[in-house]
Amino acid sequence: MNGADTRQPATSRPPGVSPSERQGNDPAAFFSSRPGVHADGARPSAPGRRLLARALLALRAGAARLRPRRPYNVLRIELSGELAEGVAEGFGAGALFRRGPAPLDLLTLLATLRTAREDSALGLVLLDVHGLRAGWSRIQSVRRALLDLRAAGKRVWAYLADAGMHEYYLASAADRVVLAPAATFDATGIASEVVFLKGALDKLGIEAQVTRVGRFKSAGEPLTRTSMSVEHRAMLDELFDDLYAQLVADVATARRLDDALVRRAFEEGPLLADEALGRGLVDAVAYPDEVDEQLADLFGDPAPIELARYQKRRALAVRRAALGAPAIGLLTVSGPIGTGSRLPLGRGSQASDWRAFKRELAALAGDRHLAAIVVRVDSPGGSGLASDLMWREIVQARQRKPVVISMGDVAASGGYYLAAAADHVTAEGATLTGSIGVLAGKPVLRGLYDRLGITKELVVRGNAARHSDYVALDDAELARLRNEAEAFYTTFVGKVADGRRLSRAAVESVAEGRVWSGRQALQHGLVDGLGGLEAAFQEVKRRLGVDAESRLAVERRPKARPWWRLTRFAGSPTGALVADLDTLVPVLSGERVLALMPFSVRSVEPGAAVAMLESYAAMVAPHAAEEARLLAWVRVLVDGLAALLPARSRIVY
Repeated sequence: MNGADTRQPATSRPPGVSPSERQGNDPAAFFSSRPGVHADGARPSAPGRRLLARALLALRAGAARLRPRRPYNVLRIELSGELAEGVAEGFGAGALFRRGPAPLDLLTLLATLRTAREDSALGLVLLDVHGLRAGWSRIQSVRRALLDLRAAGKRVWAYLADAGMHEYYLASAADRVVLAPAATFDATGIASEVVFLKGALDKLGIEAQVTRVGRFKSAGEPLTRTSMSVEHRAMLDELFDDLYAQLVADVATARRLDDALVRRAFEEGPLLADEALGRGLVDAVAYPDEVDEQLADLFGDPAPIELARYQKRRALAVRRAALGAPAIGLLTVSGPIGTGSRLPLGRGSQASDWRAFKRELAALAGDRHLAAIVVRVDSPGGSGLASDLMWREIVQARQRKPVVISMGDVAASGGYYLAAAADHVTAEGATLTGSIGVLAGKPVLRGLYDRLGITKELVVRGNAARHSDYVALDDAELARLRNEAEAFYTTFVGKVADGRRLSRAAVESVAEGRVWSGRQALQHGLVDGLGGLEAAFQEVKRRLGVDAESRLAVERRPKARPWWRLTRFAGSPTGALVADLDTLVPVLSGERVLALMPFSVRSVEPGAAVAMLESYAAMVAPHAAEEARLLAWVRVLVDGLAALLPARSRIVY
């Protein structure tokens, strides 16, 4: 369902406080979360606050001129890790002992690259790309920012000490790609694996009673099968054909090569460094010091500057540009969707819990200083109930201001359910989305109890025995469970049809649990346009009637977690196995109807086997529980000390 048209005229401006005064302190922040509040609690007038802001900026600019600063013309950026969707928890566990730069989040990186694009002093950006674990859609967003840099007349160089598919795909956007002499060019295409758990469940005596609505809704297959169904395989084949075609075409276009040559290079890899050079996949083979010499030849004195120092140097200019900028809210929903305690092993973000999402979205919708809201969704779905409740919150928020959905690596099933409520939906070409289908089920653990020597006796009134994990559902109860799933599926299809302004027949033709790439979703009318966060921001500017090149002051939620929020399985040795159990844990927690993406895809890359072996070994090691408790106490100590450092929640883009 769509709410009333909330488009604002070009001259509208959120009343009260200047949006620029909503900024935090890094990299383009200005005031605290309660801007312009005097010691007695009174707020100065809006003109007074703007005058104060300009006065402080002038004082800071004057002070900066008194301090001699070395000029720069080369910006060095080290890109590795996941490029988090939300605020990077740079002061989380292990931060005090970290070697190397603090982790970058996606929005901070994109905002910095935009600043670099507009910086007349900057001539070249040098990227050191390694160990990149970001998903394809996030890499596509960064690639586009690099191409925009080049279009603005800046040079972009990329250095690869290791060249896997993720690293090379990102680096291919540079106008000069340099590979280490002893490196292996290991960009060999894409491969993924789906883990089936039925054999392990059989050994444990666990039976999963699962029903689905949609031929392609295969989320239950890892629990009920040992291999892919025909529909599951067909869906993955078509999906990966499209994703691979996108990667090949993007590389070929950037490198000015024929698609067939790029495909052949990937198929015949890994390649030696000289082979990659000979095929035109890279521009040079050199050591880092030789790259520095090339920079010196190009600029004389290259005067490089590192990312953190560059952000500080440019903070004043960014703050000045932010004066008078419209302020918007950015709410990130990352991880499985649930209802608080039923989130899979604590893996969701704060905002993927329905109640937390309600609080965060209501705060943004009720903030009169914010002109619009962007909801960033990076979720495979989860609880059908929680997805529906979150959908309703977006419908309500739309009555107050525009709400735009930006899809990350995955916005499928329950993640896509949220998108059906928005004014406008964007996705990257490689986003996994759709999966309009429903799964329902119940675990039966009687066999496991028998193996453990545990017996149960039930005393029942009514039909409450169906909730016991000791009793299997009979045919009548399975039929009732399927009716629940079909009712939710009917609701799901109807809300997508209303929200996307499509007929039910059109939605049903692309539903049945089928997952699409963002590019395919655009063709089927499931999204409005392709692009990352910057595309969503452009849509917000259009709706607010402001210039496309103007800045936005972005209020980010949820904020970085406090130190006592310790459950962080993603970085633990058991993280990979936890991901495989995402489909099982909600069912074990009592969820009956799931709007969950029908498969968990894990990239097959160098080192993946070791990570998986560590994951499985850690789950069965007799001392795993003791190690987990020790790790928790270490995190308490480290995060407690680091909590004294400020966390970023606002940024200017």
